[in-house]
Amino acid sequence: MNMTNFPGSAGVPPAMARSGRDARAPRIGATWRIGNVIGGLLLASIAAPALAQTVPEAERNVVWHDLAELPLEGQGWKETKHRYDRLPATAEGVVRPPVWTLAQDSTGMRYRFVTDAPFIRARWKVRKPDRLAKSHMAASGVSGVDLYVRDAGEWHFLAVGRPEAGTNEKTLVRGLKPAKREYLLYLPLYNGIESVEIGVPKGASFEPAPDRYAARKPIVFYGTSILQGGCASRPGMAYPAIVDRALDWPTVNLGFSGNGKTEPEMAQLLAELEPAAYVLDSLPNLDVAQVRERVEPFVAVLRAKHPRTPIILVENVNYADTGLIESRRTKVTDTNAYLRRLFEQLKAAGDKHVHYVHASHLLGGDGEDTVDGTHPTDLGFSRMAAGLTPILRTALREAGHAVADDEGFTALFDGKTLNGWKPHDGMPPLHLAGKWWAEDGELRGTQDPPGKGGLLWHEGPFKDFVLKLRVHLTYPMDTGVFVRVGPDGLSHQITLDYRPGSDVGAIFIPFIGHAYVCRNREGEKLVRPDEWNDLEIRMEGEPARIRVWLNDRLLTDFQHTEKTTAGLHPTGGIALQVHPNVPNLTVWKPGAVVRFRDIRIKELK
Repeated sequence: MNMTNFPGSAGVPPAMARSGRDARAPRIGATWRIGNVIGGLLLASIAAPALAQTVPEAERNVVWHDLAELPLEGQGWKETKHRYDRLPATAEGVVRPPVWTLAQDSTGMRYRFVTDAPFIRARWKVRKPDRLAKSHMAASGVSGVDLYVRDAGEWHFLAVGRPEAGTNEKTLVRGLKPAKREYLLYLPLYNGIESVEIGVPKGASFEPAPDRYAARKPIVFYGTSILQGGCASRPGMAYPAIVDRALDWPTVNLGFSGNGKTEPEMAQLLAELEPAAYVLDSLPNLDVAQVRERVEPFVAVLRAKHPRTPIILVENVNYADTGLIESRRTKVTDTNAYLRRLFEQLKAAGDKHVHYVHASHLLGGDGEDTVDGTHPTDLGFSRMAAGLTPILRTALREAGHAVADDEGFTALFDGKTLNGWKPHDGMPPLHLAGKWWAEDGELRGTQDPPGKGGLLWHEGPFKDFVLKLRVHLTYPMDTGVFVRVGPDGLSHQITLDYRPGSDVGAIFIPFIGHAYVCRNREGEKLVRPDEWNDLEIRMEGEPARIRVWLNDRLLTDFQHTEKTTAGLHPTGGIALQVHPNVPNLTVWKPGAVVRFRDIRIKELK
């Protein structure tokens, strides 16, 4: 789609209608959970427009580090005319002039570094100082920089640098607690970069980040302004960037606004690369005749050079007005029908590495996820990433790649036996019953005899970790996950009390006054009744910080104090609960079974 001009320049009228469909964004993974706060990490983050007038004296005397001295990520070719070009120097004069101009935008490029600095400043100079923003896209997305921090093994947004001129100098964040951390800085989406520096105080460390992606070929995305990032609020919200954080996988963004037109010269250029996968998302820039003429030869060029590389074909998004304007509806319907036939032909011909993303996996259809009926908001990009990520994960795995979810985790349950697990016999008498067994890949527990429960324990020990599992709850039911469990039963419980007056995601300290240190009466609303629920628990430090997600929504972010953690063990096992019935408090549905599966843990260092 054309982002060179203002809204409607691609022949796209504003959104004209909204359906009554549920506008909720899909739940796709911890990496982009909206509203997640890096609690305990910082005291304040700064990105105020008047910052230049309010910078403390201590932040003016910094040591500047030119990021050009670090490895640049997100660039497909190294032999470029300018350091931050997205196409090789040999492409000048081969691709059309508008494509070459758009290749000067730094879309998708990023740097990673490690520092223990209590504050971080950025200084960057853009190539197009007269185009800091667009009428329908904020300057922070067009020309800003975007800072993420690696926290508990995953990337979390920390701060954005909002541009005000061709050269900008901003404090991105201050008040950080002293500790070495890995950071990720995205470069502008619709502007180029002449230079970019990070400033830290004298004496603070600054070094390249670990080369965690050395063994991974990038995912190469090709397409339109939607793919390039229009109209993301900041660089990290373009959907390829969301995908790269979700999979913890390097990506190359070759979105060329209204000029990503699936041309043969671009097919030849893309074929020069050695990617882990190709994502082709260019249909919005083509009419029906162009789709029929260009897409199959484009795919054929890539497949001839890369016979086993996954190719993901992405349908044209359903625009906000598709249901009301016949010409738009016909264009979307016909182009997507052709792409589907091509996909089926390739599969029938024996191509085992071609994959497909239906339009229903992209925008929501409610009219609430675009700026102008075409270009997504951050909600729209989150939805698109939600649709693509599982398909990409499957494609990478089938091609023999280990994907982020698999790396660093150890299974605690083999799906067949209770090996490694045993009833916890150190509990009070009320909790020394219950029945546990393995069946159909599930770890199951029930009251036995009726009304009596107990805990099943994996000794560990574990200290700092990420625990992921799936749980199936039947109302009413009282259960939970106990962490850092000692032989005496002292521990922290994450409650799964799916019953009247329940707390789901609360932090409860059993056997020491039976006290809640953190309540969550709203957590029950995130439970998928009688379905599998994804649960993630992260525990770090001492006094511990405990974070809990249910179905990829943050339930709890609790920081213990020495008082709230007094008497508890700094390390321990993992336990699952069948709660006994307690009059006027807890009751299980007769014959109810709590079911767990896919229990895995990653210890943090």
